[in-house]
This record gives sequence, C-alpha cells and structure tokens, in this order.
Amino acid sequence: TSWTLVDRYVDNITDFQWGDPTIDPAHIVYYNVYNPTDKNRGNYTVHLYTKQPPFTNPAQEFDPNLGRHDDFLLLGRYIFAQQTDSSGNIMLKVSYNRKPFQIAQIPSTFGHMNYIVSHINNLQALVIVQHVQGQYNLYLSDSSGVYYSMSLSDLVQEGGTTFDLQMIEGVNGTMVANQYVRSSPSQTNSPIRTLITFNKGGRWRLIAPPDVDVNGNAVNCEPPSCSLHFFMDTSDYFRLGVYAQDSAPGLIVAHGSLGAQLSTDPDVYISRNGGITWSETLSNSWGMNYLDHGGLLVAARDYHQAPSRVLKYSVDEGLHWQDYTFSNVNAYVFGVITEPGETTTIVSLYGWTSISSGWIVWTVYFASVFPRVCTDNDFYTWSPWDERLNEACTLGYHINIERRKVSVPCLNSRSYVRDTNFTTCTCASEDFECDFGFMRVDDGIKGPCVTDDAILPFDLCITGASVYNKSSGYRRVAGDGCVGGVEAVLTASTTVVCGGPTSGPTSGSTSSSGGSVPANSGSGYTGTQSASIGVLATLFVIAVVVVCVMVAVIVLLFLKLKKARMNYQRVGFDISDEDDAPVSL
Repeated sequence: TSWTLVDRYVDNITDFQWGDPTIDPAHIVYYNVYNPTDKNRGNYTVHLYTKQPPFTNPAQEFDPNLGRHDDFLLLGRYIFAQQTDSSGNIMLKVSYNRKPFQIAQIPSTFGHMNYIVSHINNLQALVIVQHVQGQYNLYLSDSSGVYYSMSLSDLVQEGGTTFDLQMIEGVNGTMVANQYVRSSPSQTNSPIRTLITFNKGGRWRLIAPPDVDVNGNAVNCEPPSCSLHFFMDTSDYFRLGVYAQDSAPGLIVAHGSLGAQLSTDPDVYISRNGGITWSETLSNSWGMNYLDHGGLLVAARDYHQAPSRVLKYSVDEGLHWQDYTFSNVNAYVFGVITEPGETTTIVSLYGWTSISSGWIVWTVYFASVFPRVCTDNDFYTWSPWDERLNEACTLGYHINIERRKVSVPCLNSRSYVRDTNFTTCTCASEDFECDFGFMRVDDGIKGPCVTDDAILPFDLCITGASVYNKSSGYRRVAGDGCVGGVEAVLTASTTVVCGGPTSGPTSGSTSSSGGSVPANSGSGYTGTQSASIGVLATLFVIAVVVVCVMVAVIVLLFLKLKKARMNYQRVGFDISDEDDAPVSL
C-alpha cells in the first residue's frame, strides 16, 4: 500500500472533508491549510483549499474572497465557514451549491460568539448561535443557507456542545426542544419547558398533557399553565431522551413530567400519533427499545432505580405490559439494544449484578410472544396529524403510512416493507415560517409573523437599488410541497420602486430576504448594519435639507446683488461623498 502527499501546512489532522459525491467531482478533498505565502503560523488563520486525484497538481483555493477563516464544515450542498475579522467580530459565511461564500444574515442585536450547525434537511439549515454567554438561539435558513429567521430563543444547552433539540425520526418535520423561561440571559436556575414543532421550527407549541395517569386517574393539567415536559440530552436521563425511529413511524417514547416546568421526577410517556397526543405508559425511569418495526416494546428498569431481574414488554404500543424474568439475580441494566433498523425480535441487555461481577450481557428472544405472522387484514392506513383539526398534512403532503393494528399482536417479521404514499395538500398557515426580518409574537412560538426589532426597517433606495420587494412576513418552509390555498396571501410582496410609486401586493412574489435585501442582490445586512444605515439615511436627509436652504439663501442673495448692480463673488459648495458613505461595521 502506498501513500500520496496531498499538501503541507494543513491546520490539523481533523480539518479536512471529502466532497459530496452527488455534487462534487469524484474523490475531491476540502481542507484547511495555512496559505503558502503566509508562513506566520502564529496567527492560526487558515485558507480553504481543494485537491483532486491524483493529487499531484497544485491545490486550488476554493474561494479566494473568503480568505482567512477559523474553521469550515461541509454538509451536502452547503459549506459553512466561521470567520473572525481584525476587530474580533465573528461571522458565519455560507457557500451553497459550491458558489462563492456569502455572509449569513442572522437577525440579532447581540454579538455572535459561536455557531453550531445543528441539522441540514430538505434544503434548509438549522443553526444555533451563541450570542452572549449562556444564551443560544435557533435560526432557520432559506434554501440558500444565507437568510435566517428566528425559530426558538434560549435553547437549553450544556457546555456549548450539547443541546436539548431533537429531530423526531419517522415523522418528517417534527422536532422537540427544551427552552429556558427567563427574563434575561444572565438569569440563573431558570425554569425549563418543552416545546414541539410539526413544521421544522416554523411554529412551536406546548406539548399536550395526557387526560389520565398510568393508573387511569384524571390528570389536573391544562395548558398553558401546565403541560408535558421532557428530559433530554442535558438531563441526568439522557440515555433514553426522546426516542423515535424510522422503523416505527408515529411512535415516540420519552421520559417526562407534568407541570408549569420540567421537574426532577421522570415517568415514561408515549405518543402513538407523531406527538399530537400523549399518555403515561410506565412510572419512574426505564431503558427502552423497539423491536419488530415497533410492534414490540421492551423496557428494563433504569440503573438509577433499584436493581431488578424482570423486564417488561408490550405488543400493543404500551397500552398493556407483561413481565419477563431475564436473570436469576437482580441486576443493574445500563442498556437495552437491538440490531439497527429494529426489525428483529431479539434484544440484548447489558449491565452487572454487582461491582465484582463485571459486565454481563443477557439476550432475550421474543418471537414466541406472537401467535402468527401478520396478514394484509392486520394493517390500517395512518396519516400524521389525522387527529388535528384542519391540519391533516405534513410539510405540504398528505402521507398515508401502513401500520399494524394495535389490537392485533401479530409478527411483522424482518422482511416486512411498510407501504407509504404521498398526495399534495392545499397550502395552509402551517406550511409557512417567518421570513428574514420577521418573528412570531408571544415568545416567538405562536401568533402571526411581525417585524423583528433586531432588523430595523429602512429605505433600501439609498443603497443604490432601483427596485426591491418588501415581504409580507412569510416564506414557505423549505421542502414543503403544498400548492394553492393561502400561499398567494401569505407570500404576497409589495414592489418598491426607488424614485417612483409603490405598487400594491404582488401575489406569489416573494423577496429573497423578507424585505431587507434588494431584488437580484447577493448582499444583506445584519441588525447592526441596518441600524447604521438607518442613522446615516437620516443624517443624509438632514444634510440635503441644510444644503437646499443654504442654496436658496445664496440664490436670493445673488438676485438682490444683481438687482442692485453690485459686484459679487459666486461661492461654490463642495459636498464630500465620503461624509455620507455607509460605514462598514
């Protein structure tokens, strides 16, 4: 085996990524390297280069205009780069479809300290921004990854690397997140609440509590003063978190508690309809997993609790549980695992019976609990959000998913392939999120999209634009496939002609940035830049008025002097363009 030197002065052994084979040349590699002309490695700034096989040709700088930066991340069609300027200001730059980098337009009046790209899905980036110490906000991009809108503020985190934010597998567009409820980022020991979204963060909701507890007793819990909250990655019960798999669409299991905020006593809750309604299925804390495409649930008492030799299993999605003795002595179970895909009926438990026993693995075969293999009559068609009034669509599609009837304890088997089909839906409000420059009212989780104070409104005509589209405040959720409906109303934009009249709303016409960027313009403005330009615009108008008054006075004086046949000297005023030029911040 032989090795080929790709390049020297690479930043470190982890600062490289292979290209995406769907859009990049075969075997191309992207990597951070110190510029060969910049031998001063003490500044720790690097440039992004690429090379292709056979790696003997000179390296090519991906985008020379990007220049020095701190780090990069390649995810599909996107390349993100974090850059620090000479004043220590941090910014995020984005390349989409391998085009030159652009500055990410993230609406905020706070400075940026760090960026975390959380997810890339359906041509949209979810980026977590650290603004001030202890405050992390979630933003959603448009398809280009350049223009962002606020999705959720005060995301619960630990150490700046672990966040209580999770995509729900099996139900497209559904996420859950924990949020601090506080008046300022400096507030400590803030209460935590859990929110859920069904359209990829376009709108968040409190989680509906169950009507009864595990024993059938009525639950006195009514939103918004009381709702269901989940223990997630930053809690002591992160081992389970919120558990969902593509192999069991619509089935979600989570440790949670009821109240105005997250408490310290977890119980196990389950949703059988993608997070719309929930029920308590087990008391206390359990390690869990799915088997047989979700047709079998297995639960072992969590090692935080007392040791046990019995595990529980359910063949009706947690409606009823039965016991099975897996060990002759009590054991502390640390994990409940199965093969990836959750298609088998075999589960393994690992843990110990005592400190001196060492690690032990117990394997249990559950195929015998099913009396027969399922037939066509044992399935029904389920659609996400069927239980939600007027919202029977997910991201613009009505999805029909085959699921086994809860009341029929038959075996799906490893070879089972779930039948799924899609039809297009008429557009509803759920298919749209706030555009760049807008945000939801009422803590950002409900209500209409209104102007975001972090981006001050200003007249873009002073920037040299001849025309721009002013957004009504909404944009379609990336990847949403709806048609018609309220689209024309929500995405109507007002065309502003510089130096001319303003035309009325244009149906179906959307601005690239929510009314904050000229049409056909690749540049944008942060809240700070917008404020600066707004102030300069005001100063510019004042200066023009002053000059006009002075000119009028001079003209009158000139006419009087001429009429009196007096000699005069014409005075010229030189107004420097530099005084009124936008300031680069």
